[in-house]
Amino acid sequence: MAREAILLTRQDIAANIDIAAAVPAIEEALGAFEKGEDYLPPKTILEIPVGEPGTAYAACISGYTKTTNLMSMKIGHERTHNHARGLPTTEAWVMVFEPETGELLMICDGTLPTMLRTAAAAAVGAKQLAREDAHTLAVIGAGQLGRQCLRAVTAVRRFETIYLHDAVADFAESVAGDLSEELAVPIEVADAETAACNADVIVTATNSREPIIMSDWVRPGTHLSCMGTDLADKIECEMALLPRCRLFADKVEHALLRGEVSQAVAAGVLDENCYLGSLGQIINGDVTGRSSNDDITLFDGVGIGIQDTTIGKTIYDQAQAKGLGMRLAFS
Repeated sequence: MAREAILLTRQDIAANIDIAAAVPAIEEALGAFEKGEDYLPPKTILEIPVGEPGTAYAACISGYTKTTNLMSMKIGHERTHNHARGLPTTEAWVMVFEPETGELLMICDGTLPTMLRTAAAAAVGAKQLAREDAHTLAVIGAGQLGRQCLRAVTAVRRFETIYLHDAVADFAESVAGDLSEELAVPIEVADAETAACNADVIVTATNSREPIIMSDWVRPGTHLSCMGTDLADKIECEMALLPRCRLFADKVEHALLRGEVSQAVAAGVLDENCYLGSLGQIINGDVTGRSSNDDITLFDGVGIGIQDTTIGKTIYDQAQAKGLGMRLAFS
């Protein structure tokens, strides 16, 4: 008889999973992936022919990791106009499987786990690439991803000042009010230019299709973790900034297609060898990350399936230990 699967809501996950615990798990997973022991099929992204062109997408991301001995599969949707419908613009669901038997172990909300693992990767990027004396953080985007990035990046580095920018200033003010006490660091809501010009570490967490970080705003020595929506037309940084950076990705092949550099490569601003390596290679000591305090470093995180499997393992273990969620046998 197949074992029962665990069903978890977003509320179950939010109440029981600590973002700080996800960061070392994601760091270990990125390093292990570069040793060739995991299985990562290509990500599938579909444009759904409903509504206006470019407003409806679905994606499927899957992966197996030896470290977790689990396989995961995530289905996600993005609908640009859902704000007007009173609905989230993105939704996702994660399934976790026992790889030997194929048994379904867990189905859970995938939106919050995606934010958690993406924020954890941003934090690993900052840990590995920011200057040792970095003391000012700027987060661009105050949605769920930006909120988790604030938590994750401050878990790996101590900051004296945090700037937060969002296109909707009132929303940024609300998030700043919610998190300032939790993080024990004052959060100042600012325009994007002020935030970027004063930052040692910049984290972008938006679905922007227009540059929001200009090259002139970024000082030598800055680190950027660019974590926004991974679609071919997304861009968060002005193209002129990219040749100034030492560029790294979670998976170079994916990032060339859908990452921060994809439009710059298509335009001839960068060539296909623009990435110096992956974050996992830096973790393993195979590639040099920051080489001087004047380097501008950029981690381009498009998201890969092993990150979903890793956060899935963290959530599944907590669910088993704490008796969380519902149990359901499908056969």
